[in-house]
Amino acid sequence: MQTKKDIQALLAEAGAGPNKRLGQCFLIDLNLMRKLLETAALTGDETVLEVGPGTGSLSEELIERAGRVVTVELDKALAALLRKRFAAEDRLTLIEGDALAGKHAISPAVLQAVAPRARLVANLPYNIATPLVAECLLQSYHSLAGQGVRFDSLAFTVQEEVARRLVAREGRDYGQVSVMVALLGRAKLGSFVPKTAFWPVPKVDSRVVRIDFDEERAGRIGNIGLLRRVLEMAFTQRRKSILATSKARNAPVSHDQLTAALQSAGIDPAARADHVAPEEYLRLVRELG
Repeated sequence: MQTKKDIQALLAEAGAGPNKRLGQCFLIDLNLMRKLLETAALTGDETVLEVGPGTGSLSEELIERAGRVVTVELDKALAALLRKRFAAEDRLTLIEGDALAGKHAISPAVLQAVAPRARLVANLPYNIATPLVAECLLQSYHSLAGQGVRFDSLAFTVQEEVARRLVAREGRDYGQVSVMVALLGRAKLGSFVPKTAFWPVPKVDSRVVRIDFDEERAGRIGNIGLLRRVLEMAFTQRRKSILATSKARNAPVSHDQLTAALQSAGIDPAARADHVAPEEYLRLVRELG
């Protein structure tokens, strides 16, 4: 594990520094990094995906604890630093580039490198955390039909606001990703990570989160594409009643279809999207499907 001085020395040697545009903040509290590793609970034979490795402080620990590590770094200077540092390490594969291929897909190169099964362990860059978590769970869902990579678990640090959103069940923090996490996995909040645990110090605190893919829960979803479209319809207009959202342009179902499905599913048509529980969304999609 690397101290703040270690990280600064490595960056100076590489002629690099924290990239504000990418929101780079390096975890320097080594006790909290151990907490993240404890939360991941690796057994030694897994393939681990790490996104945003920075100077490789967590990567060093993952190499010791996992069977294979695939690490993805977008920053060219940091990628060069990592390539030099781990040149002799045959258990680590470095991918230089973006972990996401657009907003709703993981990079094909990343998927190919970790297939057929992996775990995510990372200090996630804040700007990609929500879509990456959602896509890892969706990949796991599709793996049930042999069409995706199964991510057995996701253990990561993320800003506190995003962590609350992932585990929310109603209210302001509750959104599309909250429903997807609830229907595809089991999530729990771990250690609190104060902003002073990072360098440079960000504006917000963070949290360790673990999400385990739940095959039984995921197997209940018949049409996940329809579920995603219904959630987008509902939460894009979260101040309206869920029935009223069907009047929006490009709504996936008609007003009459939604009225009948809500009635059959036992959902109050006057309820707003953020007061409809995950299990209710599941029933609604089954009725619509």
